[in-house]
Amino acid sequence: MSAQNKPNKLDSISKRLRYLIDTMGIKQSHMAEKLGVSPSNLHYILNTDTKFSKNAQKIAEYLNVNEEWLKTGKGEIYEENSSVKTYKVPVYYPDQLGLYFDSKQELMNTASYYITTQAYPDKLLAIYVTDSSFSPKFEPSDIVSFERTQNFKDGDILLTYLKQYKAIFINYGFHVGGEIVLLSYHDSPKKLIHNNGDVIIGVYRECLKKNHSI
Repeated sequence: MSAQNKPNKLDSISKRLRYLIDTMGIKQSHMAEKLGVSPSNLHYILNTDTKFSKNAQKIAEYLNVNEEWLKTGKGEIYEENSSVKTYKVPVYYPDQLGLYFDSKQELMNTASYYITTQAYPDKLLAIYVTDSSFSPKFEPSDIVSFERTQNFKDGDILLTYLKQYKAIFINYGFHVGGEIVLLSYHDSPKKLIHNNGDVIIGVYRECLKKNHSI
């Protein structure tokens, strides 16, 4: 990962460790147990914006990351000889994606992204959640990623563009009588009609909750 592609604003061990836990999907209780520290000790490191931790080496070894980066923010997150492969996921606002699918413009580059260690057959993209339409599962400021595939099982969460509304939606998808019906917690059911310009952008894979730093 080059310097210009690193997440910014990670100016303490607390923020760097929180970033790693969020992007790797690690449970804090499990991590504390594996490190041999108390949950309250780990909670302190994560929530006090601390600049130093005596457990930095142990944490870096457990997460298989560069100890120097964890301590100081300098260098690469993953050392060159690390066996951990990471993937950069671009993050968009819904309006950005809506403009692309409405006008068929080239999907613009974004300066925002997050890192995942999860590999999927198809590439991921992610959006910032900007409203409460899929609350409580996704809340405003969460980052939700979707695999770029149109193949889904009934009950999967889909990211869609609906031409009629000229907007991006997150809904549960179901196959009903040869049609695709979209359901959510708060809105009435909608139909997705491919030949009307509607698009399944992707299928839900990961959620980065709003305490992230990007």
